[in-house]
Amino acid sequence: MVIKMSENDIRKIIYKIFEQNDISLQNINEDTSLISNGIVDSMTFVNILLAIEEELNIEIDFENIDINSIVTINSLCDTVSKITN
Repeated sequence: MVIKMSENDIRKIIYKIFEQNDISLQNINEDTSLISNGIVDSMTFVNILLAIEEELNIEIDFENIDINSIVTINSLCDTVSKITN
């Protein structure tokens, strides 16, 4: 069962997961590409997506989502929000 969540709640969870993975997002614009700016590598990003799925009990349809379209905090929050609401 998917629980409806606000984007703010989703954002907090995403930040918590990044913190648990020792990834600092201080002074990072929420529209900055996390991969192309070297904040995370692609494998770490996939692991973060899997952690988000587990934390929120959701499934991100990787076959129908272009990973490159969700590499910012804002786009990730938007995508997760659409899944949970």
